[in-house]
Amino acid sequence: MSGRARFAWALVVGLLGHALNRFPVELIPGIDILLGFFLIIPAAPLLGPWCAGLAAGIAMSVTVQMWGHPWSMLGSMMEGVVLGALTRRYWPLQADGIFWLGGIPYLIVSYHLGEDVTATSTFAIAFKQALNSLVPALLTQVVLMTPMARARLWPLLTPALRTFTLSSAVGSALLLALVLPLLMVGTLEGRARYAAERRRMDDQGLSTAHLLAETVDAELSTAQSQTALLASVVMDWWEREGERPPQPQLEELLRDWVYHSAFALNCSIGDSDGSLVAIWPPLGVAAQPVAGSNFADRAYFRDVRSKRAPVVSGVFAGRATVTGPVMVAVAPLLRQQRFEGFTSVAINLPRMRAVAQERLAPGQRALLVDPDGNVAFDTGATPGPEPQSLKGTALGEMLSTLPATGTRTYDTEPQAPPLRRTLGARHLATATLLQPGWRVLVEHPMHDLDFSVIGTYSALLATLALALVLAIPVTRLLTRMLSRPVEAVSHAAGRMAAGERDVRAFGALHHSGAIEVEKLGLAFDEMAARLQRHLEEVERVSQAKAAFFSIASHELKTPLATLKLRLQRLRPDTVRQQDLVLMDRQVDRLARLVNQLLDVSELASGRLSLAQVPLELSALVRRVSERRAASAPQHPLKLSLERVDGWWDEPRLEQVVYNLVDNAIRYSPEGGPVEVVLRREDGDALLEVKDRGVGLGPRGGEELFSRALRGGTLSTISRVEGLGVGLYLSREIITRHGGSIHLAAREGGGTCATVRLPRNDPREA
Repeated sequence: MSGRARFAWALVVGLLGHALNRFPVELIPGIDILLGFFLIIPAAPLLGPWCAGLAAGIAMSVTVQMWGHPWSMLGSMMEGVVLGALTRRYWPLQADGIFWLGGIPYLIVSYHLGEDVTATSTFAIAFKQALNSLVPALLTQVVLMTPMARARLWPLLTPALRTFTLSSAVGSALLLALVLPLLMVGTLEGRARYAAERRRMDDQGLSTAHLLAETVDAELSTAQSQTALLASVVMDWWEREGERPPQPQLEELLRDWVYHSAFALNCSIGDSDGSLVAIWPPLGVAAQPVAGSNFADRAYFRDVRSKRAPVVSGVFAGRATVTGPVMVAVAPLLRQQRFEGFTSVAINLPRMRAVAQERLAPGQRALLVDPDGNVAFDTGATPGPEPQSLKGTALGEMLSTLPATGTRTYDTEPQAPPLRRTLGARHLATATLLQPGWRVLVEHPMHDLDFSVIGTYSALLATLALALVLAIPVTRLLTRMLSRPVEAVSHAAGRMAAGERDVRAFGALHHSGAIEVEKLGLAFDEMAARLQRHLEEVERVSQAKAAFFSIASHELKTPLATLKLRLQRLRPDTVRQQDLVLMDRQVDRLARLVNQLLDVSELASGRLSLAQVPLELSALVRRVSERRAASAPQHPLKLSLERVDGWWDEPRLEQVVYNLVDNAIRYSPEGGPVEVVLRREDGDALLEVKDRGVGLGPRGGEELFSRALRGGTLSTISRVEGLGVGLYLSREIITRHGGSIHLAAREGGGTCATVRLPRNDPREA
């Protein structure tokens, strides 16, 4: 191949590999197999080092965008160049193994410096990328050893690739058969472990979220009840004294209330205009008195004034005695159903945050979010002066689609490269509070889960490396023991497949040495001898059977046709009419038997064909049933027929109907009615023929459809005559129409034959 052709092929391989690399196969999150290597590795020995490096660079350029660094692309380009050079002397697996002796340290250093990845994860990623190359190299080596590939690629093969030993071929094949199942088992085990860890994380997250929700609900309920109780104390005082208590007395009440409450930061009482009448502690953040401040602009004041019931506010920035995020429980002061003011308790969010922190597992983070998306507390962050809002963040967008209670994974850096995005992913569990719109969120970093299965893959990779090391000497030894006798068996099997019958793998004086191989060769020879005798017996029986059917059919058909013609010409005055009828009936019976033999012969040779024409089935069923029942007056015929139109072979369906009605009569020797039902069901024709005869017996009815077989129970009736091929022919005819037929026992005795026929209307098709 010329240099320009190699360059052109390098561009093609690189672009195809680039397209394949955009659809990586995920083992676990963050660990993918790139399919482009299955094109790059075979290109190295065929295109040479520089063209292979070019193809690898084009194919792996996608990783710069995917992973945010060029180290993988540069490593793949070096791999292509080195592999293209080494395959002049070594086979692909050997050459790729030599490259990765230095490639693995390169990847470990580059990943560890370029990404915030743990050392264990770095080793796993590096060995994974080596595996991503070694598997295609092994597959390429096996393919290049096949005769078909060698015949087509012979001009492109280097001298080292044009010859190989049987041991290397067997070793490569055995190694591929070993590596692929190990890789599959390891992948499935890793996925199963990942799924189990994910379920555990879901359960743990939901359990913690529900526990925190119950804790927060208890805190908020206590705050609400304490605020309502404070309001009732103030109103009792007011009603008793006839006026609102003065500020000093209110501050004394609030001081005792705060000191005896573990959940309150401050308590306050305001008037109907939103101004504070009293608050404890009395001094604010700037050591200035807070009483007299107006809080009519707060949403909680408007809510309690309109609802006239205790409420819990959302999160807002404190400006009285509390700095930073704060939330309050508020209760109205109602006098004769008139709003006179409010009482409020500032809920101790730092205490609630500390309680939540105690209930979290290691690595978990809890957030309490109000209906507006503001964070009341966050165990993973230090509170600032203003409440944190989740609106516009990745967590807030994901939270808007998350059910009230459930789990989900979200990316904190959606636009980051895959590895960094995976490392930054978070697992989220949520539970709702009794307060409408409030949620507790429990978050856990996903990288603890994603790389918890690294141990499984490390063991898998170590097993694969050990298999690579041990395979060469083991397969060489195995090849020496197996090559000669296995080649003999293979050669003999090929001759047998080509049509030779007197083939033997081992001669009488042959000795392979290994007992198992000796038994294999002798067993093959014995099998070949038995198969030869069996084939000869089958051919003899088949020829005799075909000859019988052919001779019997043709020998019987000619005299029967002549007899039928002569009987029809007899004058009624010379022979009794009943004799003529009887003779004619017997001739018809013989003709049917002959036709059945001919049909069986045609079925055996594959010559039975159908001529489907438009047909109204109920008329055919009525005509054939009445004709057969006319000769059996002890069997009343009951017909229930619906009109069904379709495309069928009329003579063949006459055979089917006649056989079924005939069986119902012949196998009911004691008499009894024969019922024939035809109806349309689901667009098909459904025919049922029922009797009260001897039934099917314990073995069922499937055996009755075998060729030339009458069931054991039925054959005990000596007066039943026939060849026993009627049901066999009926099934073949119905099957070739695309339908089905089966027999079933009836309650109370008897048999029901059911035939389902598609209408086969080409106009509907």
